[in-house]
Amino acid sequence: MNSRDENNTGVLFKNTDQWTIIQQGKLRVDNTEQRIIGVKRLNKDGKPIVELYRAIGTLKSNEVKQTEKSPDAKGVINRIVDNGAMTISAWKETSERGNPYTSLKCKEFSANEDYKDQDEKNDEQQLNNDEPTNEDLDDEIPF
Repeated sequence: MNSRDENNTGVLFKNTDQWTIIQQGKLRVDNTEQRIIGVKRLNKDGKPIVELYRAIGTLKSNEVKQTEKSPDAKGVINRIVDNGAMTISAWKETSERGNPYTSLKCKEFSANEDYKDQDEKNDEQQLNNDEPTNEDLDDEIPF
């Protein structure tokens, strides 16, 4: 049994998975703006997904090490307080200047409520009524 107190500690390893940062931006939740990135990776079933990460702080090289035991890098992190879950929806859009982007919308999550909005239900119904075409099968997922 490990008797060492591991509270307020962590570790970073070299990433060996096939993860790719594909998007970056901002998301306002409960009137607090968060910096986020979208990472394309495969889920446990081997299906492509975009996993969202929010910035919690910065870490930069410690140029003024006082001793051999001084940290190699220093930074500041924000405390993370998660107060429940929300659902998130995304739409591919194009700006007035022709730049593609993804707009996001969050709403409160309820385990008793179907997370799909009416547009998603309509899309799903349309998909169930249509035969897939080669164009459907070649669609890049996600985003």
